[in-house]
Amino acid sequence: MHRSQAPLCPSFPTRLHLLVGFSALVAVFVAAIALGVGHLLRESIREAALSGAEQTGRVFSELEMGEEEYRGRRLTDAARGDLDTAVAASSTLRAAKVWAPDLSVVYSSSTRTRPPRQADAVRGALRGEIESRTSGPLLRIYVPITLAGDRRPRSVLELHLPYAPVQAKIDRRTKSLAFVLGLGALLFYAALLPSVLRGSRALAGLYEARENPLQRRLRRAIRDGELALAYQPKLDLRSGKVEGVEALLRWRLPDGRIVAPVDYIPRIEPTPVMGDLTAHVFQLAADQAAAWDREGLALDIAVNISASNLSDAGLPERLVGLTHARGLSSERVTLELTEGAISQSREGAHQTLADLRARGFKLSIDDFGTGESSLSRMHAAEFQEVKIDRCFVQRLEEHGDPALITGIIDLARALGATVVAEGVESEQTARRLGDLGCDVLQGFHLGRPMPAGELERWLEAFEPAVATG
Repeated sequence: MHRSQAPLCPSFPTRLHLLVGFSALVAVFVAAIALGVGHLLRESIREAALSGAEQTGRVFSELEMGEEEYRGRRLTDAARGDLDTAVAASSTLRAAKVWAPDLSVVYSSSTRTRPPRQADAVRGALRGEIESRTSGPLLRIYVPITLAGDRRPRSVLELHLPYAPVQAKIDRRTKSLAFVLGLGALLFYAALLPSVLRGSRALAGLYEARENPLQRRLRRAIRDGELALAYQPKLDLRSGKVEGVEALLRWRLPDGRIVAPVDYIPRIEPTPVMGDLTAHVFQLAADQAAAWDREGLALDIAVNISASNLSDAGLPERLVGLTHARGLSSERVTLELTEGAISQSREGAHQTLADLRARGFKLSIDDFGTGESSLSRMHAAEFQEVKIDRCFVQRLEEHGDPALITGIIDLARALGATVVAEGVESEQTARRLGDLGCDVLQGFHLGRPMPAGELERWLEAFEPAVATG
């Protein structure tokens, strides 16, 4: 059998998880710094470009828009010609316009005379402040023209300068910044990685120290291969054949002693170790079923799960992955859950059960009749199998009273479920259960739980002793 490859519900992050988490943290940290510094860098370059453009606009207005360019409050024709010449001769100036206080065009170096695209900027300049705006590939500067004796600007000079070189400079600087930060992050990552790995070992040790001795001991048992499975045959009375087995856990200590499941399962069920144990048992069972398939022995297999497993929403996907990885169909795997576990299951358990069914697993209610599960919950979960608890089978054997068993069989039939009687210990009881309508028998009368090799020899010698009734 294969050892457990990986726990379904790891109780403490593995080194891989910590490494991924640390890598993500470094990436987020570097990204945050890059965004912040990049924003500051872009704003710094942009502000410098705007400041230089505003200074250019101020100088241009002083040279081209003096007293002699106006006749009263009107721009002279000579001034218009000078502006045309200045725009044509400039290597950077793309266009120039002059706006009146009423936002009408006094002058335009282009043929377009429609209202200003940035009317708010023109109004701001009319209040006496230089305004600047970026618009696509252009940088627009709005310079107030105020001459001697003016209480307010008599017009606004709008200049268009290229913004593309500024944007290209920003792109170059931000790419260089990203490279430097990325290189620094890699160096930082490489320097701290050994400390992270040492810290993960220390944290794992602290976490393990918080577990009680039983949990630590069971983890070692999983790791050291002290856990094994025994398989108890299940006889299908309709076909007269053994078509399935139940996988039962056996914990053998190094000194040869056997620890009964009742001595440790109830104590670890509420702990994270239960997820590891369920994973280990399921993988051992799936490995054995796959091995039997290769030998031409097709047996359905039943595995027990606990109520705590149902709180794991990812359980169905992982279980179907384990079965398919071994070439098994999930329809051949039955998951047994005690009636008490169903009644005590937490919120979300119903969805997990539904997801297990949707992926093809059969669901079985174990020890039926001893818990408090509701019919509505049983029906909603679509259980395919009901296992009559051994106490009712013993009652039938000792007192011959079939009333309770008959009621359970009728209820299972109403739900469309197969009926399994466990704890069958005599030929007489087996026949009686067959007559009452049980579908499958399981118990010492048929066969005790046994290792896989012994089960194979038992199956070769098996002859049905119970007639289907």
